[in-house]
Amino acid sequence: MMPSSPLPPSRPSLLDSLAHAALARACAAFRQSGAEISALPPVLVDATLGNGHDAAFLLSCAPPEALLLGVDIQQQAVQAATERLASARRERPDCRVQIFCRGHQELPLIWAGLPPEERQRPLLAGVFNLGWLPGGDRACLTQADTTLTALDFLLERLMPQGCLSVHCYTGNDGGPEEERAVLRRAAALPPRRWRVVHCRDANREASGGRAESLILMERLPVSRRELRHEAFYQTPVEEV
Repeated sequence: MMPSSPLPPSRPSLLDSLAHAALARACAAFRQSGAEISALPPVLVDATLGNGHDAAFLLSCAPPEALLLGVDIQQQAVQAATERLASARRERPDCRVQIFCRGHQELPLIWAGLPPEERQRPLLAGVFNLGWLPGGDRACLTQADTTLTALDFLLERLMPQGCLSVHCYTGNDGGPEEERAVLRRAAALPPRRWRVVHCRDANREASGGRAESLILMERLPVSRRELRHEAFYQTPVEEV
């Protein structure tokens, strides 16, 4: 009897792949704009480390000298992500990684605790994968209020052409409410400054516990006309 062929390696879900494409697009735009020459290296944030898949991806496409911040409230997730990131860090020795075993609602405190020069870095990308830790305690869930605290903090700091990705799940207690809360916040962003995309399962019902959705928020680049307009009004006027 012929030996069975090995199982194919796991691959990201369709929504994860879409999220990664959007995050990679932001990193590519940073390079193409010349910002990596004129600006400080950026910060990228994984606000729900989980098993480290998203953090490893962010590190793989991060601009040179970037800082990756990873946050998760569960020690199990921090350990798993640290192990997964070990090889990724060897491939990107130019980037720095800091991991915090804290809830993502503490991102304002984490940011405030960074050295002054680190706080000056622009925020280029952020990712949330809501719900529970795969393979972990399903009673430990993200919550709408803490997620919005973290999301609002990142939205305020996201640079033009930057991207935030939020992967929502409705199959857990509070999941549908959390999805609606994030979507309301994203839908309220001014369209002149933001592009918001919502991708959702069309053949799975939220009540069945299997529906997922992805909310992408891209901050639009500032036009040259807007730059000239702002520069005009920021020019001090001499008093007569």
